[in-house]
Amino acid sequence: MKRLIGLLPALLMALAVAHPQAQTAARPKTEPDEKLLLANERALHEAVAKADKASFLSLVLAEGVWTNPNTHGFVPMKLLADGLGGFKLSKWDIVNPHVTWLADDSAIVLYAWKGAGTFGDQPVAPTTLASTAWTRRNGKWLAAHHQETELVGQ
Repeated sequence: MKRLIGLLPALLMALAVAHPQAQTAARPKTEPDEKLLLANERALHEAVAKADKASFLSLVLAEGVWTNPNTHGFVPMKLLADGLGGFKLSKWDIVNPHVTWLADDSAIVLYAWKGAGTFGDQPVAPTTLASTAWTRRNGKWLAAHHQETELVGQ
């Protein structure tokens, strides 16, 4: 059994070499692509903080969804746009953002969101682990899904 486990890495390598067509070469993404996605992420949160429905809708897929500890479920972006006034954010920041590419026209932006304020008279979590899935449609990047998970101190 130990010998079989020891051979496992060599077996996996042999399979990878034998079937190179199954591998896809990652196309390097440009720095401007990533900068645009990060700028869009900030603009999305700025639209929420300012209850700017027009800006928010220009950055999202209407059929996309948003979820965070305060929304208690998946809220369609179009519906959330009508309720942006429920957010009262006194401060917010995106900390340590990272872009993970899924394909040429899709990526996930991951980061820690830190802020203060309320949503629907309930305090927002001061720190959340957040991610937004972005897709490029007709040359424009749009948020298709946004989620936040509260980070609780140990």
